[in-house]
Amino acid sequence: MLAFLDEINAQQQFAVDQPMPSRQVHLDFHTSEFIEGIGIKFDKKQFQAALKAGHLNSINVFAKDHHSWAYYPSKVGKIHPHLNFDLLGEQLKACHEIGVNAPIYFTVGWSANDALNHPEWCIRNRAGEIDKSPGINANAKPTDVFPQYGWTRLNAAFGSPYHDYVVKQVEEICQRYPQIDGFWFDIYHISATDYSPTSLERMKKEGVDTSDVKAVEKSFALALKAHMQALRKLVTKYHPKATVFFNTANHINNKSIFKERLYDLNTHQDLEDLPSTWGGYDKLPLEAKYHLQQGTPATAMSGKFHKAWGEFGGFKLPGALRYEAAAMISNGVACNFGDQLHPSGEMDLETYNRIGYAYEYVEKIEKYGLGGVPVSKLGLWLTLNTAADHGVVNMLLETHNDFIVANEKNLQQLSVVIIPSSPCLTENQANILNEWSKKGGKLLVIGEGGLDISKKKLLIDVGADYVKKSDFNFDFTVVAPSIAQKMVSSPFLNYETGLVVKPTTATTLAYIREPFFNRTYEHYSGHRETPYRLENASYPDVIQNGNTIFLSHNLDQLYYAHGVQLHRQLFENILGLLNKAPILEVKGLQSCGRVSFLQQSSQKRYLTHLLYTPALQRGDVTVIEDFVPISNVSISVDVPEKIKSVIQIPSGKILSFKQMGKRIVVKVPTFEMHTGIVFNY
Repeated sequence: MLAFLDEINAQQQFAVDQPMPSRQVHLDFHTSEFIEGIGIKFDKKQFQAALKAGHLNSINVFAKDHHSWAYYPSKVGKIHPHLNFDLLGEQLKACHEIGVNAPIYFTVGWSANDALNHPEWCIRNRAGEIDKSPGINANAKPTDVFPQYGWTRLNAAFGSPYHDYVVKQVEEICQRYPQIDGFWFDIYHISATDYSPTSLERMKKEGVDTSDVKAVEKSFALALKAHMQALRKLVTKYHPKATVFFNTANHINNKSIFKERLYDLNTHQDLEDLPSTWGGYDKLPLEAKYHLQQGTPATAMSGKFHKAWGEFGGFKLPGALRYEAAAMISNGVACNFGDQLHPSGEMDLETYNRIGYAYEYVEKIEKYGLGGVPVSKLGLWLTLNTAADHGVVNMLLETHNDFIVANEKNLQQLSVVIIPSSPCLTENQANILNEWSKKGGKLLVIGEGGLDISKKKLLIDVGADYVKKSDFNFDFTVVAPSIAQKMVSSPFLNYETGLVVKPTTATTLAYIREPFFNRTYEHYSGHRETPYRLENASYPDVIQNGNTIFLSHNLDQLYYAHGVQLHRQLFENILGLLNKAPILEVKGLQSCGRVSFLQQSSQKRYLTHLLYTPALQRGDVTVIEDFVPISNVSISVDVPEKIKSVIQIPSGKILSFKQMGKRIVVKVPTFEMHTGIVFNY
């Protein structure tokens, strides 16, 4: 696998020599056979007018959709029954005529008519039944409402007959069109396992125990990786400069599709999202940092849609699109907004005027984001537990402590590492971290993150012995004066208890107050939690052992679930004891503000991006609507290079700065939504 990747990356210099197209659209086009007149209103000039109104330099166009229909004259597959011309070919011509990139979309995991005509191609569950999206009722009446995103799932793993079919159709496309900018292969997240006859035969040869779900998941993921390898090699054979992307394999999660690094087969990383309903506006920074640190260019994806990908008639406000686009550039990644083409083939100009409002701003700032690499001396260790990892990320973002992703290989560039509260460390990793800490590195260990996988012992030297998980369902914290800034002196509530540890060499920074008893049918008091005792427990909450601070609670997961401001303040105060000389410091920015720090070494500059717009909960959607002027913000940086000048973007205004010790201090002019401060050296 590695030799293959080295070989094709040597041929395919896209990621190294060419920047990612910065202003993209992903044009969905999933169109039923029950709709006639497909493409009858497609007009090259109108299509190009939409691209120009949107300020686009790239758009994904469709070869094959989720209904299985091709939008070109296919001899392998079937052209849409109500399409009588090469719509894909005409779109490619229209794009290339005005210098717009046009990667080709091809569905894989969902393909309705392929599944209907070839049930042997479908993914099966452990009972041998065809695996379909949740909500599909096999006994439904024809007039019953069909569930949204309701598709049958297909098995494209290497060695399956469906894989062979996909390869033939992709090769047909490669041979048909002389200029192909890239392929965008979709739907690889649909199932972690497959028990179809094809997969069962493969697993038998591999010696996989099919009762072991993790082993089945890994086998399926590696078979999909081999499928991806075959497709990438095929595309590279015909179009060496074409990009290749397999969707969803690059999202950070605790699944084999990510852990087995299927994303290595991508020439770049498109981070599909819809922050208004999918994962929130704080999901992007971690994924962008991770992939940029892998040395791979990346694009953030959102949609013009209000609530869901592919909805017709759904619109975000233009300002919301502009904020999302600015956030993408701020994190060093390109921009992509999803749209869905009407079956008639006519582009919706209202959509492209709104996208154009966002991308007009991107044109002013993109050169100050793309090609940038995250820089920080603060590192977050990934556990692949969403609540733990993103609980830490949320607190870091809200307190404006910029960070990178930590691992064994980059510890020497870090001064502080945070271990979130999910056990993930191997003995070897823990030994490396312990040695690093002894040499001056600083560790913040949260709850169970310091334990081994079996949760029986502490792997990190926190200056205490592990005793047990607390017997209480909840408890309270009392802080010592050293970490009492902006805290309350009273005991404050933890909705879940933590670990009981017995200090050996550590000193106590915060104490536990136990409740009188758990709330049970046997004994309870009041509406909710039992009151706390008047004396501290015999075991601590927060302890410090040299360069290591340990919190007994899974504070990150508590914050992720409950959002207690005191928990975030406790985290910030503790981090402040360790993170005494960050590269970037921000003062005066409210918690809804976001900061990002990048270095563009080829341009000899550092970039601080600042954003401020509250995300408001409206129904079950988070919306961006209010944009207010932000003033009285200052930033300071401590970098090894001598700073020659500081400018504000997008205005280009030259800013004065002060030298205070090693730090360069700048007062940020009043801004609305976004600004950037550029430090040239």
